[in-house]
Amino acid sequence: MGVHGVAAAGARAARVDPLLADRVVEALLLVGLPVAHGGHGPGVHLFATGGAAGDGDGRGVDPDRWPLTLRWLCSARLEDAAAAAGAGSPWPRTRQVVADSVETALAELLPALGLAAVRETPAGPTRVGPAGPTAPARQTVAVAAAPAPTAPPTDPAPHLPTETLAAVRRSAALAGLPLARHPRAAGVVLTTCPPVPDAPDAPLTTDVPDVVDVAWHPSPQLPGAPAVSTAVREAMHHAVGSVLTACGLRTSWHRPPDSPPHLHADAPATAAR
Repeated sequence: MGVHGVAAAGARAARVDPLLADRVVEALLLVGLPVAHGGHGPGVHLFATGGAAGDGDGRGVDPDRWPLTLRWLCSARLEDAAAAAGAGSPWPRTRQVVADSVETALAELLPALGLAAVRETPAGPTRVGPAGPTAPARQTVAVAAAPAPTAPPTDPAPHLPTETLAAVRRSAALAGLPLARHPRAAGVVLTTCPPVPDAPDAPLTTDVPDVVDVAWHPSPQLPGAPAVSTAVREAMHHAVGSVLTACGLRTSWHRPPDSPPHLHADAPATAAR
């Protein structure tokens, strides 16, 4: 696998280990995130620390320890709207929150895949370096594929509220997050969710709720080790929730006693700008 996502920038590019870049690309594909090859999004853009626009001057960062920098590029629509926005426009803030959410998730999940990663500041990029002494060996990443997750319906549309379904899809596409188009695909998965009563004795209803259940499915090749699958699931689920909120949706976490926490989303009238 090539390292086309690494931006060559003078002498600094020589400091990037191509094997490290390949490992990062491999990890991103296991998670299910796209790679912005050549800096063309949406996806994760890889470049030499201190050697690309948007990385700042790199002061205070040791490029030998953190030779790669990762930035999330949103859809062209959101990137262009944020770049051209005037005073008072919500687009720059939306773009920043989306990027921060995904980059934070990267810093949280990459160590579980055997890569050292860090964000020095809440608004800074994610830096990646070689595996540290306590990081899992690369063989941990190359274990047999995990069993495929429970497959969502191939076409969930008939079972979901049409307006909310469309708004969630538009928001995910605006942010640049892929949508899972078939049961084994990686990306944002939308399914029905049962009604949540306001009180233990509240009656249940058979009406379709206005919310959808939102989850993240990684690649079916993601290792099934609990430390890996849990880190990826939790980091990406929180990132997806923050991304959808930034794009104008209402989101909430529900933690039923008999099942794992899951994310609900619905679309107010101002969503999906």
